[in-house]
Amino acid sequence: MNQNMNEIVRQAQKMQTQIAKVQEDIGAKEVEASTGGGMVVAICNGKQELLSVKINPEVLNPEDVEMLEEMILGAVNQAMETAGEMMNSEVNKITGGVGIPGFM
Repeated sequence: MNQNMNEIVRQAQKMQTQIAKVQEDIGAKEVEASTGGGMVVAICNGKQELLSVKINPEVLNPEDVEMLEEMILGAVNQAMETAGEMMNSEVNKITGGVGIPGFM
């Protein structure tokens, strides 16, 4: 039984190392999402950090600020969701879909 426990611990440590590497690799990647047919573009990294927001000047209308705010919010949320899904997908490949506390 002790040998089985040692093997389980060894496998868990290996998995932890693999997950840390995937998190580092995915964290460096960028995802882009847009709304309004590309009028607002948000770029996030794999860590779900917002890197930039680009706004096409054509969408700037002082009389309709609310629409611009909604477009920005939509693009940012979509980019962050895509980044999160990318991270989850890669971690699930390692864990086989088993949730590991502290990783997701």
